[in-house]
Amino acid sequence: MATIAAAQAPLDGYITQGLANNVVLQQKHVSLDRAMEDLKEAKSLFLPSLNLNASFLSGEGGRYFNFPVGDLVNPVYRTLNQFIGQNAFPEVENVQAYLNPKNYYDAHVRASVPLLNTDIMHNQRIQEQAVQLQEYEVAIYRRELVKDIKVAYYNVLMAGQAVRSYTSALQLLERNVDVTRSLQRHGAGVPAQVLRAQAEREHIASQLAQATNQLANARRYFNFLLNVDLDAPVDEHFDMDAALADTSSFIAADIGRREELQALRTAVGLRRTRTKLTSQYWVPKLSTFIDLGYQGMDWSTDRYADYYLFGVQLDVPLFNGGRNRYREHRAQFDQDIAELNAHHSTQQLFLSATQAQTELATAQAMLRSARARNSSAISYFNLIEKGFLEGANTQIEYLDARDQLTGAEVQLAVARATVLQKLAEMERQNATYPLNN
Repeated sequence: MATIAAAQAPLDGYITQGLANNVVLQQKHVSLDRAMEDLKEAKSLFLPSLNLNASFLSGEGGRYFNFPVGDLVNPVYRTLNQFIGQNAFPEVENVQAYLNPKNYYDAHVRASVPLLNTDIMHNQRIQEQAVQLQEYEVAIYRRELVKDIKVAYYNVLMAGQAVRSYTSALQLLERNVDVTRSLQRHGAGVPAQVLRAQAEREHIASQLAQATNQLANARRYFNFLLNVDLDAPVDEHFDMDAALADTSSFIAADIGRREELQALRTAVGLRRTRTKLTSQYWVPKLSTFIDLGYQGMDWSTDRYADYYLFGVQLDVPLFNGGRNRYREHRAQFDQDIAELNAHHSTQQLFLSATQAQTELATAQAMLRSARARNSSAISYFNLIEKGFLEGANTQIEYLDARDQLTGAEVQLAVARATVLQKLAEMERQNATYPLNN
């Protein structure tokens, strides 16, 4: 296991860098932070609210009322004055007052607390589930990014090996051209051999140019995933054989750890919570409040101006044309759709995992075949090269052996990278890569 960890070290460093730099992942983290703020807001609805309210009214004219207080009490006052012989009770004028207040103010602090409100409780649960969905979405993208980085890195390694194989072949063919020219000068060769060697050299040179271009593109895409300079160098010191040493943990298809399943279950739970929210529209809402403040005329603040007011509010829905029932039906339909989607998506995930398992087994079989072919091609080329230098084998046999060896080396590089890519896909399907939060 230590050898495997050492082989993975360069790639693990790139994965860490990619997870830290990826812009899309940063956007998803912002969305998660926003969902957390929505949850905090939902929880705060259970707490008391405190508000300062102030108003000032002043006007004249308009509606008024007459209060005949003088007509009512003046006869009594005159009788009392006559009885006691003194003018102790003065006469009172009738009162005429306007309903519009003049220089009236009211300033108070209101504290209100919800006592019973099912909407607040369900809304908090909905926001909690929304946060969970965002967390799963971040984890899902992180796993997908890890897989993409691994696949892109293996493409770089594969293209690099192809460049090295074609470079080695080109060097041998350059030497073959020199040898055939030397043989021609000494009368042991013919011009056709020189032309054939040159043609084969140009063919390998074109393949080398194509492989070099593929390597450059693979590096650029890999750096794009890391969100670094596209032409930044890539560390290709990666022991592919050590990475391929232990594949037992990737053989079985197991989707039980996938965040997609948890996200599907959470989405169904969210729809159920919404259904409960709409189905409990008939539950009364109860709240209480208390006002503490001042009110009066002309900004008076005497002992009669301060006041408190306490109250309890009850809201009971009686009839609104059936709109609540229609909302409940729609919420139930959304819940049914979410449950069906969860079942369908689960089947798709399992299908993808089994397909990845089959593709991995196929890639491993092709790797075994490529290794055997490469071993045979090496032995065959060594024999032909020795015979060609001794004059026992023809140039055509030599070039054919060299072509077989180059093809075997390239196919082996492709097979090894393909197995590693399929392992990365299987790791993605089984959600086994350790994500550090």
